[in-house]
Amino acid sequence: MTSKKLKEKVIKSSLFLCAAFSIFVVIFIFTFLMYNGYPAVAGFFMNGISWFDQGGLNSQAGIGLVILLNLDTTVYLALGATALAVMVGVPCAIYMAEFADMRIRNLTKTTLEVLDGFPSIVIGLIGFTLLSAVKNPYSFSGYLHSLAGWDFLGSDLYAWLILMIMAFPVIATLSEDAFRAVSQDLREASLGIGATKWQTTKEVLLPSAMPRIITAILLALAASMGEMVAIYFVLGGTVTPTLLRSPTLIFNPLVQGQTLSINMEASYNGSLDGLGLPGPAVYFLGITLFVIVGLLNIAVRVISARTNKTTE
Repeated sequence: MTSKKLKEKVIKSSLFLCAAFSIFVVIFIFTFLMYNGYPAVAGFFMNGISWFDQGGLNSQAGIGLVILLNLDTTVYLALGATALAVMVGVPCAIYMAEFADMRIRNLTKTTLEVLDGFPSIVIGLIGFTLLSAVKNPYSFSGYLHSLAGWDFLGSDLYAWLILMIMAFPVIATLSEDAFRAVSQDLREASLGIGATKWQTTKEVLLPSAMPRIITAILLALAASMGEMVAIYFVLGGTVTPTLLRSPTLIFNPLVQGQTLSINMEASYNGSLDGLGLPGPAVYFLGITLFVIVGLLNIAVRVISARTNKTTE
């Protein structure tokens, strides 16, 4: 075997090991969660409908109710923040790809990439300082309290804003790549028949880039579903018993919500005021998040595969 072929074989084997390692990590995490959460999973088959009983919150039987009452806020916050991020990110992508000159585009995209990699705990701390009245009576929340008597120290609205700041760089950068991936022939053909640049963007480029934009949106949604550190600050830190929330307040953005990830952290630290979940139940919450995020990523792969087939 020549040195060139040996070198290629070593490189190929190294790349395979890297790919295999990523698969191993995912399998290990799922196995670890299932091993530690098995009692809670088995509780569903053993207890049946009592798995959703309020009285079983301190046992395996009540974990189903906890998941149901936290899943609504988890999905609600992720969808709301992603919708806000789309409203900011897609127009930003259109401007960078079609209207900005190269210097502004490079500066904007670099800034977005830096923001995308910014520590979430710092963003949460900034939101806590600027929005929440817990420490800062001159914050937005404190201003509303003094103006109209609105007394909410942490709310879903604040979580929307924080998650939006974290999600829109992903949508903007990936959507900008999607617009630039559209064939230049389509632009020239549209402009050649008399369409303006905005009409070309709206009627030709946007529909062509939409599958990749949807992929970006789903990736941002998946990241928002599992985020805990940033929104933990603006949702009030101390988790209130979810069972006391009125069903009419579930989708009120001015009340303090409770997500699966925050419930995991609070339950693990025993900060649920006596309503803490047992160990296996905490891992079962992790399994729930793992499955949700996994399904979203599978949807991303399916859309990407179909997009590649249509563009070939």
